[in-house]
Amino acid sequence: MLEPNFERVLTEPNDLSARSAMQLRAYFAGVAIEGSMLGATHACANPLTTHYGTTHGAALAMLLPAVVRWNKSLAAERYAELARLAGLYSGSNEEDATEALADRLEQLAAAGGLQSTLSAAGVTRDQLSMLAGEAAKQWTGGFNPRPFDQAGALEVYQSAF
Repeated sequence: MLEPNFERVLTEPNDLSARSAMQLRAYFAGVAIEGSMLGATHACANPLTTHYGTTHGAALAMLLPAVVRWNKSLAAERYAELARLAGLYSGSNEEDATEALADRLEQLAAAGGLQSTLSAAGVTRDQLSMLAGEAAKQWTGGFNPRPFDQAGALEVYQSAF
């Protein structure tokens, strides 16, 4: 059986079971991303790479919890199912399950030593509108559960700030 504890890869890098599990799950994530055509997280991450040199994966980790929370109004049922399947939440309240999922994403980013806020990455509040304008032009934003535009991008950035 594959070890589901990703933090173990960081604390015990020679644990082949944990590393194998992480590789397999990274593959599954790639397949899911390719099938989903990405979404608001990727649309918001691209301007961070352009203007701040933030690596794409680090930008995704920083933004994904905010996007999950922002998408909650239209995707809570799917997020709740994911949270339950991952063993993060066993109740019936979809909003609480969505929050449990977003919290877990934040924990994973922290376990990897990644910056968790835009301000920690050097973004200033006065740049959020410019970033939102650029994010709204990204084609990937069109494949998000909740309709994504400049106002939505600004909400995501403000939440992640």
